[in-house]
Amino acid sequence: MTQTNNRNTGDLPKVAGVSDLLEVAGAMAPKNVVIPGGHREDDLRLLESARDHGIIRDCLLIGDADRIRVATHKVGIDVPESHILNTASDEETAAKTVDLVRKGRADIIIKGDISTPTLSRAILKLRVRNTMGQVTMFDAAPLADGRPMFLTDPGVTTECTYGRLIDLIESAADVCRVVTGIEKPRVALLSANEKVIPSLHSSVMAAALAERKWNDMIVCGPLSFDLATDMESVSCKGMPASRNARQVAGRADVLVCPGIDTANAVYKTIMAMAKYGDASMAGITTGVEVPYGILSRSDPLETKLDSIALCCVYAERTGHRERVATAKRKAAKAQRILTINPGSTSTKVAVFENDTCLHEQELSYASKLLPGSDLQAEVDERIEQVDAFLRKHKVRGLTAIVGRGGFLKRPKGKLKGGTYLVADVKRNKVRVQEDIVRGVTEFAEMDHASNLGIPMAAAYARRLTLPAYAVDPVVVDEFCPEAELSGYAGITRKSTAHALSIKAAVHQFAEDNQRDPKAVNVVVGHLGGGITIAAIRKGRMIDNTIALLGEGPFTPQRTGGVPQKELIDLCYDGGMSKAELITELTKRGGLVSYLGDDRLERIGELALSGDKKAARVVEAMAYQVAKDIGAMAAAVEHKVEAIVLTGGMVRSSLLLRGIRRRIASLGPIVVYRESLEMVAMARGACRVLSGREKPLQYSLNRRVSS
Repeated sequence: MTQTNNRNTGDLPKVAGVSDLLEVAGAMAPKNVVIPGGHREDDLRLLESARDHGIIRDCLLIGDADRIRVATHKVGIDVPESHILNTASDEETAAKTVDLVRKGRADIIIKGDISTPTLSRAILKLRVRNTMGQVTMFDAAPLADGRPMFLTDPGVTTECTYGRLIDLIESAADVCRVVTGIEKPRVALLSANEKVIPSLHSSVMAAALAERKWNDMIVCGPLSFDLATDMESVSCKGMPASRNARQVAGRADVLVCPGIDTANAVYKTIMAMAKYGDASMAGITTGVEVPYGILSRSDPLETKLDSIALCCVYAERTGHRERVATAKRKAAKAQRILTINPGSTSTKVAVFENDTCLHEQELSYASKLLPGSDLQAEVDERIEQVDAFLRKHKVRGLTAIVGRGGFLKRPKGKLKGGTYLVADVKRNKVRVQEDIVRGVTEFAEMDHASNLGIPMAAAYARRLTLPAYAVDPVVVDEFCPEAELSGYAGITRKSTAHALSIKAAVHQFAEDNQRDPKAVNVVVGHLGGGITIAAIRKGRMIDNTIALLGEGPFTPQRTGGVPQKELIDLCYDGGMSKAELITELTKRGGLVSYLGDDRLERIGELALSGDKKAARVVEAMAYQVAKDIGAMAAAVEHKVEAIVLTGGMVRSSLLLRGIRRRIASLGPIVVYRESLEMVAMARGACRVLSGREKPLQYSLNRRVSS
């Protein structure tokens, strides 16, 4: 075999076809395999053969220990007693499998005699992508002159939405790149026609996906199967008009099917050819921490062995890549950041080293922040609490301060998202940006405890001679032009949202999926004391529900959008002042209005114990959240990579279940149960301090500049 220089793996043997997999894997360090349901004799014979080829070192067999011992005795293979792990059920077997992977004891999972849904549900805990997918490497004499190609997804993903297809494409291209060394795989998005036909959904979806910006691959679609694989067909029919057709048509490395029906039919056709010696194939399930092999009992032994070898090669080379990435991360300069997030009844404070939290605490506080109150006095009192926190934890060596951004006066033009400079240090002198401080102390859009964050950060900058920042203030507004029209010429829709949480979720999703945050299309829901549902297009918050006195679902205390006629009647006939009405809509609405309680966990317990009214109200909240998620999916033209949910209320299984049931068909659902706001503040500062971003400059009288 020839050698190739693969940028991901260094100088490693080239895999030029399925038949090379065993030899290449045999030249690498043997891997440890776990087989959940490891009592099937065929699986044990396969294990023995893999060990003979030098690609497997240890195999951990999980399940009924007695059945495993009987099977190993029948097959006549030697398995140490310590490698037989007894469990009493499929659920326990699946959980034990996940535990072994997390402890680093298994490099590969091979499914044995266990319920596939049970195992797959457990393995979801090991996801590194939102969508798990099956990738089949194959070469067939009658196709593409026998050169190897990769097919996805013939066996895992049943509903291929825009977001799930992105994951499947990236996974398949990654396997192709890692295994064969092709630096920019040519990816064909298959359809029944190479032209976009509105009534042919697969052609519309393929065209939309092809327009996306892709890293390290060339994507073309729609393409019919023959135009993707056969240059003679291209010569006969002519070059398709699809994007990137000249690079991909007739020479595709990766074939992406529009759904499992198409992919499975192609897969079974290749399987039939393999039985007659006209094809070879190997499979791997991707999207989890380690390769996951789901082998069919009808697969010939060669296919099963090649599949294990494929898993070994992928595990070895991605492990090498991760080691390099980890070394680079460790080499990054450590930044120690103090983050301050004032709320109405507490101040959340934390110290981070880069994005790792060292110390955190929520400091209780009886807020005095009322119209006309002494804001500086409240800043001073809260700083005393933060000082005590810093003394308690003996915090030293801080490099920057970050304060929560509040209701800044909107400058001319819209306030864009990012990290804003509050103070910088030059020649050991602090320069506080007075405009951003005055924007919340003198000209704030409304009174709110979050307005204290910037002046607190400025105060610490002066005291400690450190730079200070604010990240994604509440009034960040990136609405697209059509989102600004309210329906009445005198009223413009302006964003008031949980921008910090929303943007944090976007950055976390991008990091988890190795994506550029500026290329992400998602719908994000912040479900906390307030609710914001936002449409994110290419990283920008182009539309969202107005979180305070605006639109959207009702919340624990807020009404959300209410019918206008009845609201007008309440304004004029309710006998309340303007201030009283605002209090009514923001403090006495939502769950409080219906049930007299704003604690969703208590209300959920009532619903689960049989309280029909509580159950109905929670179900209505789930309905309204799901409805707005659907609307925001339309705002990004249903090119939704995922639905990302965060905020304290996502911990309610009752609410989450009601939302999931209604939006599952829109795309993968990603849930971040822990608050992302504090780490988002630290990461915003780190991006500026490391030079990856320039801080934004706020001005009261002109557009924000960077």
